[in-house]
Parts: sequence; structure tokens; C-alpha cells
Amino acid sequence: MRIKVPTASPQPSPKEREAEVTVAHAARCNPFILSFGEGRGEAVRLLFLLLLLLLASCKSGKMVLQTETGARLTGEEQMEAVIGNTPVFDSFSSRLRMTIPLKKGEYTLNGTLKMQRDQLIQISLLLPIIRTEAARIEISPEYILVIDRMNKRYASVPVGELREVFHTEVDFPMLQSLFSNTIFLPGKYNLTRKDYSSFSAKLEKDDEVQLSRKSREFNYSFLTSMQTNRLIGSSIETHSSQYGLQWKYANFVAVGETTFPSEMTILVGKKKDPSRTTLELSRLSVDKQTLSPTPIPTRYEEIGLSDILKMLEKL
Repeated sequence: MRIKVPTASPQPSPKEREAEVTVAHAARCNPFILSFGEGRGEAVRLLFLLLLLLLASCKSGKMVLQTETGARLTGEEQMEAVIGNTPVFDSFSSRLRMTIPLKKGEYTLNGTLKMQRDQLIQISLLLPIIRTEAARIEISPEYILVIDRMNKRYASVPVGELREVFHTEVDFPMLQSLFSNTIFLPGKYNLTRKDYSSFSAKLEKDDEVQLSRKSREFNYSFLTSMQTNRLIGSSIETHSSQYGLQWKYANFVAVGETTFPSEMTILVGKKKDPSRTTLELSRLSVDKQTLSPTPIPTRYEEIGLSDILKMLEKL
């Protein structure tokens, strides 16, 4: 079943016409921008690749802290403190600088990251200099939408289809939690006290505690700081621990009345040789806007998941 997304009017708006003319002119003047217009589509493929890296990687009793000497300490207080320190927002927006690995080295583009809690995540990548949107990915609880504006095409894939293809437990609450520095369990938007006791806890260093829980397919672990009571890393691994995802958080900054990490490092693949993606956030703001689903221009061509996978094979 294909999820329907809003469609725009058949005629492009004046802003769309102006943007298309601007991009066309810039492409004629700048060889770097021209590479997007001639079908290489780095921007949209970066977005697809980031998403599929996440999908492919995500392919108990009372909680205690176990020290090297064998002392047992309750860890539920630590988990409660970290969850109490989770970033609080209804909507979030920031500038984004994303660097992702390709076969020929790293590639970096600027853009924006926006979230509407429990509803939407939007990542937009912009062309350099003119800062016109080249590609957008939109994640909702029901579908994942990718728009390639340079080649006037899009893909809308139900989340359930992606879970079946990649055999993962990935869902919207999990992706939202990874982007928003939150401890999570698959399928849950919020953890309750009843969930706390299902985690085990281990003292990693003098001031770091690892909270972990196993599911049928994966091991979930969360590295927390006892000094700041913050989540500093999330990890999803196969039971063999050969493959996984690590999402690290750093450089926390004040945003309104909450705090948010402005640097994220994503390590995906084999633990001995993972690929590395970095997200650098700036101009962060909360609760200053309301996101709506992205309308699709009727003249855009729809492509399927198989087309996306074939495109990524060339990266």
C-alpha cells in the first residue's frame, strides 16, 4: 500500500518558477552546481544514503550499576535523571552541516534540520552559494518521503515496507529519539517508570553509566554521564556485535529553556571499520514554528524503493 501525500496545484507558484530559473542560471555559471542538474543528484542521494545507513544498521530484572569490585548500586535514579534532562520542545529548527562518506571520499552540504514532535522530521539540503533547496527528506510515523528537486522526482515509501525490506525494528519514535538526544525503546514515544527496570546498567568509567536492553533482534545501549546527567551516546547492535550503529552527542548548548547537542557523530556498519557521518547544528531554536507535510508538485515523477537502491549502488 502506498501512502498518499499532499499534492500541490498543477501550476507552479511564482516562487517555484523563480527558484527553477535561479538554479538553471547558477548551473550554467558554476560547474559544481551543474553536477546536480545533470543527474548526479548528490544531495538527494546523500539523504537516501543517510536514511538507508540507519535502516541497515538497525537491521532483565532490577537495574543495577555493576562496578569492577562487584558492588551493586541502583541505577534507576541515573536513568530517571537523564530522561529528566532530555531536550524539551514541540518544534525544533536549526541550520545543518552534514558530512557523509562516499566511495571517493567525504561529501559535505549545508541545509536545515526541523522537527515537529511525534509528527514530522524534515532534513533539507541546499545548493551552495544560492542556498536553493536541492533535496528534502521527510519522515513521519506513516511514511518516508524524499524529494529530488533538481531532477523533479520523489519517492514516498511506507515505513512498514522499509521495515520488511531491511528486517529492522526501525520506526518513527526511534528515529526521532536519535535526532533529539533521547533514550528510547522501539515503538514507544515515551518511557515510563515501568520501563526503567527492564534495563541493565553498568559503570563504564568514574562518571559514565551504560544503560542497556536486548530485544529479539538487537542490543540497545545508552551511554550517560553521571556528571551532567545527559545522554552522550546511543548504540544499536546485532546480537553478534559485528554490525551496528553508534550515535554520539557533543557540545551541548542552551536553546530557549532546554539544552541540545550541536554536534552528532554517526558510526554505521562493521564495528572494526564503520562509516562516519557528522551533523553540525547551528542557529538552534525551539517552539518558533509549526511544520506541515510537504506538498508534492504534480509534475514531479514518482520513483520506487527499487529505483532508490539501484541509485545508491553507484555511490
